[in-house]
Amino acid sequence: MKQIDQYPNDQLATETFFTNANDALLALNGCYGYLDGNQDNIYFEAMSDNAFAQYPWESAATEVSAGNITVNTDLGYGRRYEGIRRFNYFISQIENVQMSEELKKRYKAEVRFLRAYSYANLTTIFGPVPLIVDALENPQDAKIEPTAELQVVEFVLSELGDIVNDLPTSYSGGGGNEYGRITRSAALALRSRIALFYKNYNIASSSAKQVMDLNIHTLFEKDPSSGDLQEDYSDFVTFANDAEKQRFYRGLVSYTQQFWSINERNSEVILTRQYAVNINKTLATTKLFPAALNGWSSVTPTQSLVDAYGDRNGDPVTNLPTPAQRNTNYNNGAFGAAYLTEFKNRDTRLYASILFPGNSLFVDGKVQEFSWGKGGNNNSKTGYNFRKIADPNYIQEQNGDSDFQLLRYAEVLLTFAEAENELNGPSVAVYEAVNLVRSRAGMPDVDQARYGSKNTLRTLIQNERRIELAGEGQRFWDIRRLAIAAEVMKDIRDITNETTQARKWEPRYYYMPYPLTAMDRNPNLQTAQKEKGY
Repeated sequence: MKQIDQYPNDQLATETFFTNANDALLALNGCYGYLDGNQDNIYFEAMSDNAFAQYPWESAATEVSAGNITVNTDLGYGRRYEGIRRFNYFISQIENVQMSEELKKRYKAEVRFLRAYSYANLTTIFGPVPLIVDALENPQDAKIEPTAELQVVEFVLSELGDIVNDLPTSYSGGGGNEYGRITRSAALALRSRIALFYKNYNIASSSAKQVMDLNIHTLFEKDPSSGDLQEDYSDFVTFANDAEKQRFYRGLVSYTQQFWSINERNSEVILTRQYAVNINKTLATTKLFPAALNGWSSVTPTQSLVDAYGDRNGDPVTNLPTPAQRNTNYNNGAFGAAYLTEFKNRDTRLYASILFPGNSLFVDGKVQEFSWGKGGNNNSKTGYNFRKIADPNYIQEQNGDSDFQLLRYAEVLLTFAEAENELNGPSVAVYEAVNLVRSRAGMPDVDQARYGSKNTLRTLIQNERRIELAGEGQRFWDIRRLAIAAEVMKDIRDITNETTQARKWEPRYYYMPYPLTAMDRNPNLQTAQKEKGY
């Protein structure tokens, strides 16, 4: 009997796939499934001094922040290499496809971005990692020596620089041109982020400036609706006149609602992880809101983050109560004016980002005041919840579709300001960039007399970055690049001065250990693991 050779039904063979432009598009779309970032970036906040993650089964954030880090702790090593395997395969195969050379170049650039993004996160988290750029059967099984961290970074910055001109500034829509694909701005913005992390201020500044010079991104701004105005802040903010009040509410609404589903395609957005309605079961809104709003309070703000928001001038608040005094003022929830004084005349972004006892939001057609249900199921363990990112239009589990922003224009402006200040000190361009971010939030311009030196301006910019990007996952990286983790990773206490989480920090935690499964596949990692102190 004649044997008939058949291709396996459970996988695609090179001989039958990647033969035309449609195959290339389908493969490209598959690569986007490994875009390195999603709504779980909020857990990176909980690995910093900004937040606390109360459920250890949801992520590694609880054990990482507590300092219980072992070789069984995995911050996505294997998953990223799964993506890299796919990216390398795509890049190797698309060269043989009969299709438009211009389109081929663009598709390849999109995948090179995805690969660079994965390698950037791998090396900043783990240090030296195997740099694999050729198609292998399984990169995780490859017995390859890890490449030095700075060499991986050099590759990432080079890749992102090389692909800039192969990417469009926007997409027109339709198959292969859908909104959400990698753009020129995304490549430049990511390049500036990585360069800032490694103190390559020339590349950080110039790449951010290139995004700015494209003139296609602006900070999201929106006039408040009648519902927005029902949130009464007259007891918190002293308005000198009506114009100041309007400025405050416009800043509050603009900053808050840029993350809502209805505004998810605004001009501030550079790159998002996209979500579809009724499909994603563990939405950021569910994880951030309190039980009273059908949330789980999975990730909640710390007192340290709340304290970081300045006063109405954007200057540090100096009259904050001691933890013991705050507990007295809170009075087991029966608080009065003494407690609320702490939150008076603060940075607009505090009210827009944090639900604190006494703060309120407009939801379900009415204003609801936040009340901390201490000890209750799915309630915060710190006394605060995030308002930022959570969309009150979707407060039922599993029915929201808000995209999660991975790169946005405000970060680009702050990256430019920080890098340019490091290169040349205070300048008109630096102040203008910071002032744009502050102005959108209804805040005044930087006081140039008070922040007129490189050192004072550096401190201000870094705090602006902390509060502007709070909840988005960037603080995890910032406390590492600034080498302040030992200083800020302290025990967390709630607003009644009870310990929420005991935290421990050791110098080796600047890098995570390779997972045991990775070392089993590649014994070459073991030497680098020992050098990291694990």
